[in-house]
Amino acid sequence: MNKRWEILPIDEKKQILLEKNLHISSSLAEILTRKNLDENSAKLFLNPTKIPYHDPFLLKDMEKACQRLLLALKNKEKICIYGDYDVDGVSSTALLMTVFTKLGFNIDYYLPDRHSEGYGLHIESLQKLIPKYDLLITVDCGITALDEVDYAKDKIDMIITDHHLPREILPDAFAIINPTQTQCNYPNKNLCGVGVAFKLCQGLYQSLNKDIHELENYLDIVALGTIADIVPLVDENRRIVKKGLANIQNLGIKTLIEICNYDENNITTGHIGFGVAPRLNAAGRLTHASIAVELLLATDKQTARQKALYLDEENKQRQEIVEDIFHEAVKKIEENNLQENKIIIVVGENWHEGVIGIAASRLQEKYYRPIIIIATKDNIGKASCRSIDGLHMKNALTYCEQDLMIYGGHSKAAGFTIDLAKLDDFISHMQTYANEHLTDEDLIPIYQVETVLTPQDITMDFIEELSLLEPFGMGNPKPQFVCQNLLVTKSMKMGKENNHLRFNFAYNNTQYTAIGWHMADVADDINNKYVDILFQPELNHWNDHTYLQFKLSDLRQSKRKISYLEEFPAYDTIGKIYLCLRNQEKKYGQSIFSLKDCQALLKQIYNLNLSDYSIKQCLIILSEINILTINQDKIKLLSLPNQKIDIKNSPTFAKRFNLQKL
Repeated sequence: MNKRWEILPIDEKKQILLEKNLHISSSLAEILTRKNLDENSAKLFLNPTKIPYHDPFLLKDMEKACQRLLLALKNKEKICIYGDYDVDGVSSTALLMTVFTKLGFNIDYYLPDRHSEGYGLHIESLQKLIPKYDLLITVDCGITALDEVDYAKDKIDMIITDHHLPREILPDAFAIINPTQTQCNYPNKNLCGVGVAFKLCQGLYQSLNKDIHELENYLDIVALGTIADIVPLVDENRRIVKKGLANIQNLGIKTLIEICNYDENNITTGHIGFGVAPRLNAAGRLTHASIAVELLLATDKQTARQKALYLDEENKQRQEIVEDIFHEAVKKIEENNLQENKIIIVVGENWHEGVIGIAASRLQEKYYRPIIIIATKDNIGKASCRSIDGLHMKNALTYCEQDLMIYGGHSKAAGFTIDLAKLDDFISHMQTYANEHLTDEDLIPIYQVETVLTPQDITMDFIEELSLLEPFGMGNPKPQFVCQNLLVTKSMKMGKENNHLRFNFAYNNTQYTAIGWHMADVADDINNKYVDILFQPELNHWNDHTYLQFKLSDLRQSKRKISYLEEFPAYDTIGKIYLCLRNQEKKYGQSIFSLKDCQALLKQIYNLNLSDYSIKQCLIILSEINILTINQDKIKLLSLPNQKIDIKNSPTFAKRFNLQKL
């Protein structure tokens, strides 16, 4: 698969100001500048626990919902939380159960069964619940349930809390709290379901004149759902996750962390997203999600461990089922050349509908196409969809809504149910939509590069500094860097199935190690060759030792001898050469220099080793803005200019602003 490495230009003057004023490295300043952060925003980004919460009453209908809840508390009304079976829905349910119980509400919950009921509100479920309760609160669902809410509105008050995109017409509920609905002025549109539930708790606490900071004791639950639902970790989401992971108190979460063999004091978004959350999800995928809620509500260690071990076993079974579906889907795709289409739609009879979303994500990674997996049974298909930049999946389903029984979702993930009699029409309509909205360029995966470095730039201190950017996730991906022209000295396959890559490479007489998961197919091709690597630096802890390691995202054989750093020297590097020459002039009256003089001064003053080509590029840039002249190997400093000179006036320097591909 072709892949594109992309590095976007930045304002290097802003980078230098951030570096100076925040006392951070040049590379970290470059990353923050690329995020388009000014100094104050950058300070908050590096200190997410200080990011302020938005006023919960900016959410439309918050006042109305809180007043209804106060009435329910006063009258001891019975309240039911209507949840969802994914981690966001489970954590939303657990959060409201915990907080409302503490406040003295008469509270209970209900989760629909994924297999017999499916996602969201259902009239059959409401018929069972309405006689038992006085108030119904949905979490992580309800925004598209027009018919169901219409059925219930004269029988029970309903407060909808949701974050999914609404349709043009909203349900006729007592109150709707959803930051994505029209006429809602809430600034953070990226809350997940448990994030919206948390804002309801904040609003309720304020209405009761209680200190909302008490609610931070439950941020571990909110962080869990926020990470699992893959919403952007920006704005107050960043505070929620940072503080939630730093202070895990929930017994259920702590027990799952123990089962995963993670260090409770060093939990990252990766641990939650790839270890804890899949185990919680396993219950809703294979049996019923209520056990996941029970785990999050557990108050004794024995119960928590029993339920966590059950979920661990469920997760192992889930992994086996996903693996089977994935390989079956790959076989169907490649036998029918479906990978040639702009969207891949693959159908399987009796595939487990609870896990097809995971298989869809893996197919999307393998083929870099929008993926729709449809599991069929009894003339009904249930689908999970994953998309890429360029195709908004929810909008695509809206285009095909005449073919669907029910649908919903976001730009990157969605789901639907379909009568198989309409399957052919749906496939035709969806292929038409994809062909109209996706270009060939859209189907080439793009890797965003933060900056180009040399291997010697990667140090323990550098990796420690990068941790200031945590938590990583959607909206704040882990930074990726490029090193170029590295000589591979030893390459080998590793792993039980020999499907992973490990190689050593040399740079400036130092050996380094790189690891590439599922990259073993290139092991024999790169031995004793020069390569460029796209990577994330990490620390490898092994046998009581800690090693630097380059974790590969991609690699390719070097195509050119001149690296990016030589072709496009940094603003700071050009400045150092200028200062070396100007200081030499001030001290000794020297105004004419050779290339060797420049190299010696850089080594002496800054301990900087630059190639001849790189120094020449810097000198050319300085000559183009009339700082010096170059005549063969003779470099002559000109008099100090009377006015400020903008380095961007150099055509050579300005070339970087037109560069995007590496």
